[in-house]
Amino acid sequence: MKKYMLYCVFVLLLLCVKAKAQYLSDYTGRPYYLKTNDGIQGSALLTDNWLNGTVYFVNGKTANAILNYNIYGDELLFKSPRDSSVQAFVDPVKGFSVKGIALEESDQTDMNFSSGFPAVDDQTPKTFYQVVGDGKVKLLRYYKKKVLESTGFASQVTTKTFMTANSYYLFANNQMTKIRPSQKTILAAMSDKGDKMQEYIKTNKVNFKSDAALAKLFSYYNSL
Repeated sequence: MKKYMLYCVFVLLLLCVKAKAQYLSDYTGRPYYLKTNDGIQGSALLTDNWLNGTVYFVNGKTANAILNYNIYGDELLFKSPRDSSVQAFVDPVKGFSVKGIALEESDQTDMNFSSGFPAVDDQTPKTFYQVVGDGKVKLLRYYKKKVLESTGFASQVTTKTFMTANSYYLFANNQMTKIRPSQKTILAAMSDKGDKMQEYIKTNKVNFKSDAALAKLFSYYNSL
């Protein structure tokens, strides 16, 4: 009996080691230095907390990791499961999703980010956007970190601070259109189902300042 128990423990440990090896082989990273303390107040990251998430690679593979998004550098980062060091992915990333996020800018707690959209303004096809509304017509939110410089009163010391700016884009017919979400702009993009969308907006009293409400609105439209 004792030998059998020792055998079971050995098999269990072997399986754990194998599972960990498979997990570590899901992706590779390179060391990444976060320049968040180089005299700039605030953070270059999307959130102060690192979150469990899923990464979608360009090659079609997926992996689970502890993630954060460096908005200033437009690069997805992860914490190494070996030593918790900050690293960047070696393989090109198509998109990622995180759960349980809390942001001032958005009331969505589960977020999906994707790239591969046409170049527009200062963004390239490699730029990540939050996919607020998904489907044949997408509502995308673009986050950007700006460095604001200010000089205090009666002082010659210049303070640098990270500030978050964001903008919305509609993606339809392979085109990107920058918008301010409002009933007018959204209905214009959904004119082919205008009557039904007006009824939905009125019945549900859609708050166009809420990403969660906009996600439901786009989900309804794309289901028609």
